[in-house]
Amino acid sequence: MSRFVLSSAVLWLGSSALNAHAVPPGAFAPSGPAAPAGPGAPHAQAVLESAVARLLTNPYGEVDGLRLTDGTVVRFPPHMSDALTAAVKVGDTVRIIGRSEAGGAVKADAIVNSASGQTVYDQPPARDGARPMPPHLRMAGLQTQQAQGRIDVVLTGPRGDANGVILSDGAIVRFAPHALQQPLQPGQLFAASGLGTRNAHGTSLEATSMGASLSDLQPLYDRAR
Repeated sequence: MSRFVLSSAVLWLGSSALNAHAVPPGAFAPSGPAAPAGPGAPHAQAVLESAVARLLTNPYGEVDGLRLTDGTVVRFPPHMSDALTAAVKVGDTVRIIGRSEAGGAVKADAIVNSASGQTVYDQPPARDGARPMPPHLRMAGLQTQQAQGRIDVVLTGPRGDANGVILSDGAIVRFAPHALQQPLQPGQLFAASGLGTRNAHGTSLEATSMGASLSDLQPLYDRAR
């Protein structure tokens, strides 16, 4: 059985806000005949076009990225969730303008719906005078969730550290970087329990325990004081 080591971390996720803009189709088309550049070296500019296979969510149920049909994982700020879902649906072809990250994902600066030209930009949260809800209050709305299956893709942060997985049934599990004793691989059996949400986009949770099966879960955080 695979074992996972204890790791201390603080669950942190951003507050919500939104904005979106429409631009003519092709506004971000390359000026020359060269084909769009795909993911490459970390921090290199990335321009790619593909259809949306699924919307990715964080444990609060906010859409914070896309998985494209070519396999690319695209990250986007969760406070732009409403703007992104208004502009992009599963099956739409999108153009991504952003930067490649160490783990092969792309951090998008702009996401363009290739058919409509509607574009969502990475922007700071709108300052409307309202104070963001503290994380511990946001967590009060989460529910216990479990997930089990085979790993479809390992998610990574900007530095390439594994910080989540997408399972074959579409469930998304997030966890703190460096929480693992051994690397995770696609096809590996995996299970987790934690706090999260289940909505129209699927199940997403922040793991508090993980293992190879639900009967083999190991806690990630030390609750002793």
